[in-house]
Amino acid sequence: MGVIWITGLPGVGKSSAAAAVVALLHEAGEHALLLDGDRLRAALAPLGGGYGERDRRRLAEVYANLAADASAQGITAVVATVSLFADVHARNRERFARYLEVLLACDEVERERRRPRPVDGAPEVGRDIPAEWPLAAELRLDSGTASPAQIGARIVARWGEARDA
Repeated sequence: MGVIWITGLPGVGKSSAAAAVVALLHEAGEHALLLDGDRLRAALAPLGGGYGERDRRRLAEVYANLAADASAQGITAVVATVSLFADVHARNRERFARYLEVLLACDEVERERRRPRPVDGAPEVGRDIPAEWPLAAELRLDSGTASPAQIGARIVARWGEARDA
């Protein structure tokens, strides 16, 4: 079916927006699966998913592989992940015939208020690991001025436009 890849720094509302997208797609009769980076990291913990750049890149590839498998089964995969690596974004564009990349951002004060506390000593994207911003995101949305429901509606509308084009 395709992949909706929602990315941004920790605390911008990726998980909330992705959950809203999945709910809206289900309401519209579309099969959709939420692949949330935080939940996937916890599920994959026995395999050693660390927080360094190498581990984060590896996890991003795992997320893309899971999304590919869901898509091949006729399910829209909605991926909520930091994964701010240009090479990952480029491979996703090559790999998925139907792909929507969404970058969420909000002002730093709001993001700091929302973001989960990092694991002690773990490097953070945007601080210790440089963030590689998407070069061709179809949507760039401010999650500080819109609710997850509003963001979800914008994403689903764009998803429908891409299908109808």
